Amino acid sequence: MLSVHDGDTITAVLDQGFGDTKEIVVRMLGVYAPELSQAGGAETRAFVARWLDQTTLAGTTYSHVVTTARTVRSDKEQTTLGRYVATVTNHDGSRNLNAEVMEFVAANGYGGGTGS
Repeated sequence: MLSVHDGDTITAVLDQGFGDTKEIVVRMLGVYAPELSQAGGAETRAFVARWLDQTTLAGTTYSHVVTTARTVRSDKEQTTLGRYVATVTNHDGSRNLNAEVMEFVAANGYGGGTGS
């Protein structure tokens, strides 16, 4: 991952194979984190950054899996405001960032953002 914008948006570097990489902005599917200007926004962003750091596979550059969502009647990736909509997991799929962010928001009583 390159950067964390807020609690539900990150910039990721995708390894497309054979040394080919692509940078994309990802909006986490089903995650409604508070905006940075709202109560809990900065804390949720910090939670996401810690999660990504803690789940990075030692000795690797690419250690998370980004699974993009598809539109209902298309083979195109779903996007919102120019961001890919996706689920983010650790390398072996045993942890799901989307679910853990929503748990963090609920456990701390933070209201969700706009859902966009």
